[in-house]
Amino acid sequence: MKKVVNIGLSLAFMVSGAYAQSLEDAKVAIDAEQYAKAKGFLKTLVANKPKDAENFFYLGQVYLLSDNPDSAKIIFEQGLAADPKLKINAVGVASVDLYKGNDAAAESKFTELNTDIKKKEYEVPLYIGKAYLITGDQKPDTLGKPYYEKAVTYIEQAKLLNQKDADIYVSLGDAYLSAGRASDAFSAYRSVEDLDPNLLKPKVQMAVISKKARAWPEASEDLKKIVASNPDYAPTYRELAETYNAWGQFSTTDSDYNARNQEALKYYKQYMDRTDYSVESRIRYADFLIIAKDYKALQDQAQELAKSENINPKILRYLGYAEYQNGQYAESKAALDKFLSKVNASRVIAQDYQHLGLDNIALSSDTVNNTIDTTIFREGVKNLSLAITKDSTLAEGLSDIAKKYYAKKHFAQAAAIYKVGAQIPVIKNKNAGTDAFYWGLSQYLNYAYAKRDTTLPPPSKDILKDAIAGFAKVNTIQDSISQAYFYNALSYKLLDNDDPAQWQGIFIEPFQKYIDIVKSKGDAEIQKEKKNLVSAYANIGAYYVNKEQYEKAREAFRAALEIDPTDAYAKDSLDKLAPAAAGAAQDSTKKTTKK
Repeated sequence: MKKVVNIGLSLAFMVSGAYAQSLEDAKVAIDAEQYAKAKGFLKTLVANKPKDAENFFYLGQVYLLSDNPDSAKIIFEQGLAADPKLKINAVGVASVDLYKGNDAAAESKFTELNTDIKKKEYEVPLYIGKAYLITGDQKPDTLGKPYYEKAVTYIEQAKLLNQKDADIYVSLGDAYLSAGRASDAFSAYRSVEDLDPNLLKPKVQMAVISKKARAWPEASEDLKKIVASNPDYAPTYRELAETYNAWGQFSTTDSDYNARNQEALKYYKQYMDRTDYSVESRIRYADFLIIAKDYKALQDQAQELAKSENINPKILRYLGYAEYQNGQYAESKAALDKFLSKVNASRVIAQDYQHLGLDNIALSSDTVNNTIDTTIFREGVKNLSLAITKDSTLAEGLSDIAKKYYAKKHFAQAAAIYKVGAQIPVIKNKNAGTDAFYWGLSQYLNYAYAKRDTTLPPPSKDILKDAIAGFAKVNTIQDSISQAYFYNALSYKLLDNDDPAQWQGIFIEPFQKYIDIVKSKGDAEIQKEKKNLVSAYANIGAYYVNKEQYEKAREAFRAALEIDPTDAYAKDSLDKLAPAAAGAAQDSTKKTTKK
């Protein structure tokens, strides 16, 4: 859930019933997350007072908070033209650069604007800090933190210039909280009470600190007290909804989960009732529905919002997510393709590629005929790779998808998905070692099954090379996995010449490595790997028979029989290799001893 950045607080704490056309009323509407009302106030002020550049700045901020950076930039530039000496509109223009991913340009402008400022210009570092907060909130959590740390730096500078503005302390609390510094955030919010005890946001945010600490009963009680004394302040209801939703995720019974989920939805509807049902508040509701995993309601909301003439591209994202979750893969893909065509690349997040990739994969499968459209499937894998490049935590879910293909013997497809997950370090993907093993095993089976099917053209040896790469990856992640070494050796055997008489023996060292690994683990592992150990020795023995190195062959078969004295193949091969056997017998063994 994206947080609300406070962009300016008034001395009052809620919007009055009268629609007074003042900047203070607009600020209060913004604080109450009534963005449509604030926009209306500010448009009137801009029209009536075209020389008052401050009005332009707050209107631009509302557009930026509403995810409309292009309109925000136009307004900021108009404000800058109205009064070039008022630096905050120049800060606004740079904020749009930052929001749209042009960090270098933004930082250059910020540095210039923040050089040699006077005490009365404290709003310059304050709003630079808020720009980093707004942009950080648009990033996935793992990517937002550097922006929050910069927000802290700038807002702390503003505090040094002015210790009397409550807005500075509220914004500093927001920056600390976003950066994970809860105790500092709490101190900043508490400081507001001495400057303006009527402000509600810091009181709400102190309850949010409890929510983040998973003290949900305490957080909900504190928020309910604020509701009781200030029933018209909308953000309290939103935080109550988010608190109950987070609490529900940790429920131990279905009844608790359902009850808390219903409370969350109830409070969010009350939030909507108090925020004028504007497009902005409905988009925020869609944000919440994603977290609540209410995809039916999300699809209904997104479809309604998509009817707007100037549709916010974010709606297409939500529509794509909801349609995917509701099994409408073609519709989901169309919505996400349209979304990607409308937004700057810097606005694309990992989940966009993830859902598009999952759409591709779902659409590639003909479940009736059990066939795969490999072109569409490859596009899906490409998008999943892009997703985990942006957010490596998404890799853990890939193995569940790959398992479905593996179970249906679509080994090439299983390998492709496992391979994506295996590229992520194990510290970020606990399944990385398993993914690498099944990447290799899937490709080994892919080749082996195709080789066995005489109706198919001979499979490419490149499949085996990819299998070997998978097994090699296993051993860089989690060394000494016995089966990885065994199937690696089998892959090398298939990679060798198809004619045993022409074997190069590239599989001998891998089989010996497997044997050494198993033996190093002791008797329990030897018993566990008994069948594969016998097979490894048998393959080594067969190679040496074909190379007429009979003593080495005997050693291999004897070793197999030490593990399993009943193994018929090893016994038969060793009998044929008896020292007293005639040359003809040895010739016979040479032709037949292979496994």
